[in-house]
Amino acid sequence: MTLTLLAHGSPDPRHAHDVASLAGRLTMAGLPTRAAYLDHDAPSPAVAARRLDAEGAGSTTVVPLLLAPAYHARVDVPAAVAAMRAAAPDLGVAAAVPVGLHPLVLDAAIELVRGSALEVGPRTGIILAGTGSRDVRAVAAVENLVAEHGHRLTEALGARAVRAAHLDGGRPVGRIRTLMRCVDGCTSFLVVTLVVADGVLRDRIVAAAGRMDLPVVPGTLAGTNALADLVVLRAGTAPAPTTAVVAAAPTRPRARVRP
Repeated sequence: MTLTLLAHGSPDPRHAHDVASLAGRLTMAGLPTRAAYLDHDAPSPAVAARRLDAEGAGSTTVVPLLLAPAYHARVDVPAAVAAMRAAAPDLGVAAAVPVGLHPLVLDAAIELVRGSALEVGPRTGIILAGTGSRDVRAVAAVENLVAEHGHRLTEALGARAVRAAHLDGGRPVGRIRTLMRCVDGCTSFLVVTLVVADGVLRDRIVAAAGRMDLPVVPGTLAGTNALADLVVLRAGTAPAPTTAVVAAAPTRPRARVRP
């Protein structure tokens, strides 16, 4: 199996660095993996497909590195897969669902906290901060993940509570901190950034946390084993690869017309 990680892309080179690092780790684990980007970074999906075809890959499974079920996942990803099939008609392309807000994302957050030097106590609140979205369904998906599976963090880390915060849409970091103090009785806090890769968007979360002197756990989801496991999981449940080449329908022999 050859994988193609389809990432958002960013004007900040740290984003592509994190995605390439994840692709490299998957390749070292025995899954040849390439990266492609929806915007900003190279290669584009079409160029990535042509390169794979030239290398004789035969087929690839596209795993979008997108968390929220927002516009990019619903519109840009299908367009990118179509562009790959059009650019390399002989290359089989399978489209997996995006990594999404699977409970393994919370396991990735646990990994980041455990790998940091920051302390977690019985009155610590974990703030999972994402970039947010104008799409209310995307914001609701994050809130639902935390409501249904947030106990994974509190139990694994010994924290008091976990809640989601958003830069755009939903409750911002400051309001979540106030809520956790009043309702959950938290006296200290850690912010974990729910972003796949480093760059401009993570910087905005770090800046928002910094204005309230909230410590931010280093690292991004792309650097965790849990996200790598989630990529493999999504790839393994993808449909069979298809190509843009449509086999010609068999022709019937014409009946001979007798004079």
